[in-house]
Amino acid sequence: MESENSNNNIPSSTIFCSNCGIQIPKETPYCIKCGVSTGKTFIYESPKTSGMAIASLICSVVGFFICFFVGQILGIIFGYQARKEIQESQGRLTGEGLATAGIIVGWIGIALDILIIAIWGLFGFGLYI
Repeated sequence: MESENSNNNIPSSTIFCSNCGIQIPKETPYCIKCGVSTGKTFIYESPKTSGMAIASLICSVVGFFICFFVGQILGIIFGYQARKEIQESQGRLTGEGLATAGIIVGWIGIALDILIIAIWGLFGFGLYI
């Protein structure tokens, strides 16, 4: 039985238990006192993997072989954004491991790119055959 708003002391977001009569929040599926179902059903939605986390790892790995700095920088940016998005999602998003992997691979890729450029600079830009 829904609460009426005629009594100003009872908020409209509450209902009364049909078994014991106590006032409970409207969203509650079971009475907190007697455990009787309130008839409210909730659809559980499984968490989704963050698209930014996937993009982070893909950009970092592709940057390793093709785009060099561009891919790794995008992978790092997407990774940090994904971790923030996942932490703020209250469990609706997953993929923190993917985001972290994208960040790590991105930083390793940048370090290797710098090392390759330094070695290339030391030994000259020409190809010796």
